Amino acid sequence: MKVHLDCIPCFLRQALEAVKMSTNNDAVREKALREVVTYLSQVKWTTDIPRIGTEVHRIVKKVTGNSDPYKQLKNKYNKLAAQLYPKLEFMVKNSSDPLFTALKIAIAGNAIDFGPKAEINLEKEVKNALTNELAINHIESFRHELKPETDLLYLADNSGETFFDRILLEELTKFKTRIVYVVKGGPILNDATIDDAKIAQIDKIADVISTGTDCAGIIFDECSEEFIEAFKKSSIVISKGQGNYESLNEVKDKKIFFLLKVKCPIVGKKIGARVGSIVLKAVSS
Repeated sequence: MKVHLDCIPCFLRQALEAVKMSTNNDAVREKALREVVTYLSQVKWTTDIPRIGTEVHRIVKKVTGNSDPYKQLKNKYNKLAAQLYPKLEFMVKNSSDPLFTALKIAIAGNAIDFGPKAEINLEKEVKNALTNELAINHIESFRHELKPETDLLYLADNSGETFFDRILLEELTKFKTRIVYVVKGGPILNDATIDDAKIAQIDKIADVISTGTDCAGIIFDECSEEFIEAFKKSSIVISKGQGNYESLNEVKDKKIFFLLKVKCPIVGKKIGARVGSIVLKAVSS
């Protein structure tokens, strides 16, 4: 997806949040924000959203000297999600449709997307996901694709959300699919890294690799050869979150299932769902 005018203030808001979490030094905060403003004033606004978002956060990390501004928040939501995990398991085990329930729980986890003052009620998000209808529901298409020995690539989004992903991954293993779980190669925003996947013990049920880069979403020309080969080999892709949707929504040569909570009106218009709704959308190859 290309940048929309409404994306610019959002980039600035994210930069301010990251700067405040990176340092208490007001002079450094100002320097970082000024560099972000300069970059945004010079970059072509026909550039893809993930590229601009990536550069904004790299500027913040470089100027502040803080390589992982969201670390404390990521740790917090990893702990909260771990505490909730047994309840999520129970919900799936006692469901009349475990796969669909696990899918909705995985999408509910996509609510873990925050600034420094955000408080996310994870149990409420799960309850809403299980009781509300999906705005876009391509579950039958998804079921059809789950065959033994299918190569499934699962693109993770946020830390903490990894525990919700594990709920779905446990169900997917029952279909004897070969699963590769992909996280970021370095810290950006609150995105999951290898450490987050291991905390959620995903490495015990799937092969875990990284994109090889700290980019927002997926920027193919920055990604590792390992990731590129895994993407090419995959029969189907599960893509979590808006950042991955912004990166992959125009990919035409792959069967992709987008699982996300719509948090932005620009994405909502593109995907065809209102802000706040949850979505399971298939894009055919």
